[in-house]
Amino acid sequence: MVCAVGGFLYWQYQENEEKQSKKRIAPSEVFFEGVSLKSSYGSYDMVGRITNNSNKYTLKGVQLKLTFRDCAKDSDSNCIIIAEEDEYIYINIPPKQARDFKERVYLYSDLNVKGKLVWDYSIEYTKAE
Repeated sequence: MVCAVGGFLYWQYQENEEKQSKKRIAPSEVFFEGVSLKSSYGSYDMVGRITNNSNKYTLKGVQLKLTFRDCAKDSDSNCIIIAEEDEYIYINIPPKQARDFKERVYLYSDLNVKGKLVWDYSIEYTKAE
């Protein structure tokens, strides 16, 4: 019984720590610079620089939502979403520092683009310690 209670308390601690790690650095405190996506042997490489503007916490990771659109060749507004992917970037950036990153992005479907490929990303959450 003692082991079961101890295991439960440890699990609760881990769950609480996980929730807290996602609240320490707001997405607005993370800055992406020079992000590009390049085709690479059946997948894509996303490269760029991430700056951690937090005064206190070390950034350990960033969860992104990538959106790929097929747009008319003469417009970025006449588009249809052809793929969405979640991508987690594991990284270690102390407060007020930046690091370059390279992340391999695998798409679960082939992109059959009829017009022009336009993609973007948004930060879903960060993790910090």
